[in-house]
Amino acid sequence: MTKIIKYTNKDNETLYKFRFYAGLDEITGKQRYIRRQGFKSEKDAKTELLKIEYLVSTNQYFKDVKSGKFGDVLDEWLALHKETVKASTFAIMQGRVNNHVKPYFKDMYVDKITLRHCQDFTNRTFKVAPASYKDVTNIVKNVLDYAIRLDMIKSNPMLYVIKPRKKIDVSETEKHGNFYNKDELKRFLDVAKNTDLKKYTLFRLLAYSGLRVGECLALTWHDLDIKNKTVSVSKTIASIKGGVIVQPPKTVSSNRKVSLDNKTIQVLKFWQLEQRKQLLKVGINAMNDKQIIIFNNYENSYTRDSTVNLWIKDIAKKAGVYQISTHGLRHTHATLLFASGMDIKQVQARLGHSKINTTLNIYTHVLKEKNDNVGDEFARYINLK
Repeated sequence: MTKIIKYTNKDNETLYKFRFYAGLDEITGKQRYIRRQGFKSEKDAKTELLKIEYLVSTNQYFKDVKSGKFGDVLDEWLALHKETVKASTFAIMQGRVNNHVKPYFKDMYVDKITLRHCQDFTNRTFKVAPASYKDVTNIVKNVLDYAIRLDMIKSNPMLYVIKPRKKIDVSETEKHGNFYNKDELKRFLDVAKNTDLKKYTLFRLLAYSGLRVGECLALTWHDLDIKNKTVSVSKTIASIKGGVIVQPPKTVSSNRKVSLDNKTIQVLKFWQLEQRKQLLKVGINAMNDKQIIIFNNYENSYTRDSTVNLWIKDIAKKAGVYQISTHGLRHTHATLLFASGMDIKQVQARLGHSKINTTLNIYTHVLKEKNDNVGDEFARYINLK
């Protein structure tokens, strides 16, 4: 029998309180008590006590031990997942979690999340982040899969969501393609050359090597072999909250040596001399072979890819060509490799793709252009015979 106790607070007011025994905790085996105080009358205290007794007796007061809040399960899953991905990948995921997932699901109990909740979340995310909504909803799916493994739920409602489809509206990027043809690349590089030697060196290297922008920005002079005209790729940079980190390349196949043409080597040599002049002016050891090739002038640190995007925007506008992304220069290199007659295996090795399907899937438009002319080429070949 729970007793209601009268007591006096520091302001000399007469109040009432109680401590209700609620049985043993199913996980710890310890006794559980529910305490309430601050009631101004014994009647108010009795009313609250009766309510608690009813909720406990009908198993409504304490949540089932197999259930739990989505936010707690999410944090547990993230801690495990963090060990399986690169820091830059996890930073992107963390941003999606904080911006989209937690605001919607954090305080929901996993066993109470329904298909309606998941469909509503998917629709909302699609409206505000159409480009990344699949990655965001996939986080929710993975967390609920983890909850299944923990025996907290029996099925995953995210599996039955109807995914929104983007309306067919050909954008300027789709019309043009995220790459330059030979003439556009020449115009772009000509303007870059007359704008800034560092920028020209970077864009020349990207367009003529096919390196990923992160790989290129991570290069030091030690990675360049001028005698053999090669550049060694063994690292990449990635932007995370609070700065930039250096990490291994995207895949094992990304560790490679890439051959360079004479002109690109010459441009790099010119830039090395100019960089040394700039560094000597501020008292930095210009002969250090670990010096970053495309350095941040203000801090002699790594340049962010977002900065490179701004450079492209400025130069593309001056050159009167379409503004592609930093990855578009890698795309440009690949399309021109195909156009020059290189086979798929050569392109795969040069770009550092671990799977040949990646090369084929990304650059099918080049193959399509070649296929469009197969009929005429075959007829010409037969007629010659």
